[in-house]
Amino acid sequence: MEQEIYTGIDELTVVLSSTISLWQGLEEWEKKAESIIKEFSQLAGLERIFGEQKELDGSPPQGYTTAYQYGNYPFYFAVAYHPSCPKMGVIVKFSAHSWAVYCQKGKTNIKRFLCSIKSNAYNTRLSRVDFTVDYQNWDISVNDIYHKLDNKCLEIHNHKGEVNHSEISAYEMNGKVSTFYVGSRKTGTRLFLRVYDKKVEQIENKGFRFKEALNTASWVRFEAVFKGDYAHQLTDIIMATGEEKLKSLIADKVAEKYRFYDLESKKYTNFTIALCNKSKEIFSRLRLESPRDNDLTRSLIHLVNGSGLFPTLYKCDEIWGDESSMNLLECLHDIYKDDYEPNDDVRLWLRKHKGTLEKQSLKDDLELLRQL
Repeated sequence: MEQEIYTGIDELTVVLSSTISLWQGLEEWEKKAESIIKEFSQLAGLERIFGEQKELDGSPPQGYTTAYQYGNYPFYFAVAYHPSCPKMGVIVKFSAHSWAVYCQKGKTNIKRFLCSIKSNAYNTRLSRVDFTVDYQNWDISVNDIYHKLDNKCLEIHNHKGEVNHSEISAYEMNGKVSTFYVGSRKTGTRLFLRVYDKKVEQIENKGFRFKEALNTASWVRFEAVFKGDYAHQLTDIIMATGEEKLKSLIADKVAEKYRFYDLESKKYTNFTIALCNKSKEIFSRLRLESPRDNDLTRSLIHLVNGSGLFPTLYKCDEIWGDESSMNLLECLHDIYKDDYEPNDDVRLWLRKHKGTLEKQSLKDDLELLRQL
């Protein structure tokens, strides 16, 4: 059988965040959330593609309570929100199977989907997207790759040639590894890689690609899971990428983070070289948070999420009326202008960062706060 290499998307999660102020009250949020779901459902064609909206039969996405499904299918698909947590927004969670059916029935892809659901009623961004690379009929095995990594015959590099030192864990059965992970899968993780025998998985579980698995000599999947800030960045990158370049984009992003280097031959493995060749161009690189993000922006986010300021404003408005929160803010500003004296730590911070931050705009940080 001929060697094949395919790129694709497994599961994905989208968050729709409200464009209204989140401190307008929980009653307003619940109405807004239902309105967002209605708008999204119409734009995404959910009832046309999946069927009528109903309460979710299974468990809602973690942290959410009010959840809906569309139609009756064996796969998982949910649209949900939490009535008491406006900042969590509305979550749209596709499993691999539901995303495949949605794309097939809707004749769409990730770029068309993100474009189709744009609305003035909410902001849209990916919170998770799984990019896949499938090697069909290649003379490679998950067990061999894992043991070469474990025995220090292989290293994983990024596009800069830097070694990936993430922990590698594996599932072993009957003396053979059929799945291993590079990196942590815990909440808050921005990125990890799963490598597994897709042929075995589909055949044993009678998956929706069962027949395809039967018609391959071998099928190894590399699945890079991008979450949080990386997924947010990928939202913008996908929107700026032409549909004809999506396959190259997926190959580029996986190869950006995971390149398997043979320490004996001093070369990349043949499957890594094939992946790099699959991408016809280089796309915007995924970046770590800048020092600015870790400092000033973190302080601003703390004011919104962790300082207790907003709950205090809400309590004032509920007790004394909507003007009382503004009176409190004015009072705090007066105290700041009249009485506040910066300490040595603040002065040192300014000497270190003021020159850099003056060249940037506060507007970007304020926009970030509006999207929390």
